[in-house]
Amino acid sequence: MGSVSQTSLPSALLERNHILKEILDRVDDYADTYNLVDYSSLKQEVLKPVLAETFNPETQIRGFLKTFRHTLAYKAALANIDSQQLKDQIDAFAAGKSAKEVVGTKGFDVSSHRSPPVHHHFSLLAELRKLLLGVLELKEAVEDVLHPQHKHVKDLPVVFEGTSDDHVVECYSEVPFANWGMTVQNEPRFTFLPTTVRGVQNIVHFAIKHNYRVRCAGYRHSWSSIFSQDNEIFISFVNLHTVTTLPDPMSIVPGEYDPAKAPELKTIELKEETVPGKKRLCRLGAAVTNEDFRRWSVAGKAWTFPADVILVEVTIGGVNGPICHGAGISHKTLSDYVRRIEYVDCNGKLQIVDDAKQIKAAAGAFGLLGIVTHITFELDAMTYAVMKPLKEDVGLGVPPLKKSDIPVALRSDWYDAPDAAQRIATATAEFEKRAANDYYSEWFWFTYQLRIWTNTFNCTNDATGAVNYPDDANVLLQWVQGWIGGVITAVPLFNAIPGYWQAQLIASLGMAALPPTFGENKNPTMKTLLPDALHFRRGVQNMRVRDLELQIPLPPRKDDPSKPDFSIVQRAWWDVINLVYQDADTGSDPSSAMRIALEMRIMGGSDMLMAPQKGNDLGTVSIEVLTLPDAVSDDEWQGFAQKVVDLWMSYGGNVRPHWAKEWEQFTFKGVEARKYMKTIAYKDQIPEFRDTLGEIGRQHGWTLDQLKSRYSNELWDKIVFE
Repeated sequence: MGSVSQTSLPSALLERNHILKEILDRVDDYADTYNLVDYSSLKQEVLKPVLAETFNPETQIRGFLKTFRHTLAYKAALANIDSQQLKDQIDAFAAGKSAKEVVGTKGFDVSSHRSPPVHHHFSLLAELRKLLLGVLELKEAVEDVLHPQHKHVKDLPVVFEGTSDDHVVECYSEVPFANWGMTVQNEPRFTFLPTTVRGVQNIVHFAIKHNYRVRCAGYRHSWSSIFSQDNEIFISFVNLHTVTTLPDPMSIVPGEYDPAKAPELKTIELKEETVPGKKRLCRLGAAVTNEDFRRWSVAGKAWTFPADVILVEVTIGGVNGPICHGAGISHKTLSDYVRRIEYVDCNGKLQIVDDAKQIKAAAGAFGLLGIVTHITFELDAMTYAVMKPLKEDVGLGVPPLKKSDIPVALRSDWYDAPDAAQRIATATAEFEKRAANDYYSEWFWFTYQLRIWTNTFNCTNDATGAVNYPDDANVLLQWVQGWIGGVITAVPLFNAIPGYWQAQLIASLGMAALPPTFGENKNPTMKTLLPDALHFRRGVQNMRVRDLELQIPLPPRKDDPSKPDFSIVQRAWWDVINLVYQDADTGSDPSSAMRIALEMRIMGGSDMLMAPQKGNDLGTVSIEVLTLPDAVSDDEWQGFAQKVVDLWMSYGGNVRPHWAKEWEQFTFKGVEARKYMKTIAYKDQIPEFRDTLGEIGRQHGWTLDQLKSRYSNELWDKIVFE
């Protein structure tokens, strides 16, 4: 909180309308200190429309643009966009044109644009690439030891992309690396950007000769220490022109994916049908992005992943390696749909794993098997999702186990009505029906909101009435919403206001872009191709977050052990909401460290040996808490998130974190994270995983010691090999 003196709201009043009214009444107190903010736009176009429940996403998102467009952070972010057309579109939208008018017939001709001033690995690589493309500059840089990029381009190894010497793999030395969440930083000795399988093999041969370890990454969209290390080799499969940008323009670049123009590591090839008319194999390059595949799938209208992560700005290899997942109790992890893995082993040889037993290790191996170049998935025949998203009462969307679990601030008028118990019972039956039966199921609660967002749907083969969702105008809105969300966290005013104001502004921005957008009581129905429904949000990666996610096994019902007991889902959900309000009653600042959202998905178990969902035969609740890294200190987040871990771990069962999210800094049942994972959570799975890798090695001519020395890092040394 900044220097402006004010009395905080009591926890009983920490909900949307009271917070908005307080911001409306008191935000002018900051005007003298933070005079670049347009307070009139904030009040007239953001706060008052929400209070009046005159919802219009264009009005609210435009209001945020106008509020902050004179700030240095906004101007810098806009200047960092390389495309003049996109700059003009943002300006035109802020000036009052509708998203549809802004889009017009021009589409989104975005080539690339630089991130806000966040110093990460790829920003420097982009500048170095300019040096490599300019021979004179490169020569001068190498010869001039005082040149700022001297060490990054001097004495680079010559590694070829093919068998001839006509094309060298792009390479840089000692370039600092940072992941997307800014939780991992290191300095690899060399960073390579291969485009061919032979290039990958030659990099491994170079690593063998000089005794380097090799690790890969795509968009770096993980929080744990699964990346490369200091003084080792790092391979990036993502084109620099794309990965250097945050926000990333990929999801709004026009045009369909063209396999004819794709490099070897980005190919999409249909193979044989495994169930005629229903399932078919598809070979994907590890560098194919979710957006590449979505465009290919939508263009063909024939085959699709049955489940996937929401993000489109991730690589297939990056999603598969750490065993990521989608939603829906009938769906396992994405890795469970893998039928073949092609990889470069620790001797530099290209190998294939397609044995049904071995694939359970190979398809979710965290890069430990080798450099995966291609993955063959079993796809489903295309279907159409019938989406009916809701913004419903927080006490009824995911009902509590007892009415009193609803914090005072979130109690609606029905709470004291004579039929309150019946309402909760009816809502519980509806929630359980969605969780148990719907093809896809997820719920969002933005901090302090009286309503949650419920997104569950089923599918049909009937294409009648199908639309593109989101359409071009909505993609622009979603992209701009994510972009401005990333901008405002860097605005001094935002970091000066109370934390619960921050949470409310982010919630207003987030809910504005989620359907139904023109009224919280609306009940829209959108029928769209399944891939578009799975990736219903574009540009999510534009705003960095902190993220803790655990996988909680669904226990059996006492009255019918063959069915899952969803009361554990309700408990996990409401324990976090109540924690938010319990923290509000302690200390001088009632703000929760959870400044963004509580998110939850119901999914199945997994057959992958190292999957957190392994053994969850009745299903899994995948539940996470998210916050703003710029607004919440490490200590605040650590304290809150540890309490969340303690609550979720208290239910019994083998509760395990998502490998790619935050987990290393926490304790689990009082046990240090790595020790817990190795000796408790994966006590039986790790030996089986290691033995299966050893079995593959015996067939392919390598040992576990060779694997460790070539493809592991400090984390996996401790977890798997020691």
